[in-house]
Amino acid sequence: MRVFVIDTSNMGQELQGGLIGVVGSVFPTAEEKKECVDTVARYAADGWAIAADPRTLIGRLAALTAETACVPFLAFDRVPQRGGPVVGPPPVPAAARVLD
Repeated sequence: MRVFVIDTSNMGQELQGGLIGVVGSVFPTAEEKKECVDTVARYAADGWAIAADPRTLIGRLAALTAETACVPFLAFDRVPQRGGPVVGPPPVPAAARVLD
């Protein structure tokens, strides 16, 4: 699991206490899950907001921990995976696109 600090100097007042990002492996071990909960809980207790990709197991765990601690949670909509493609929303089907 990786934890990184995100600069919040130009963000809203609710994020001025600090913001950390949490990224983990695709298939986290029990130890990585425990580390996620412990780390997020520790930062949340100090008033930090949490950011993660809730489509991943670690991201959902971080979101639940942030919610339990009553601190803001920001969902990443794109998280680059090591050695893989950028994860993002699925492409819009051509039939659903609005043409100008």
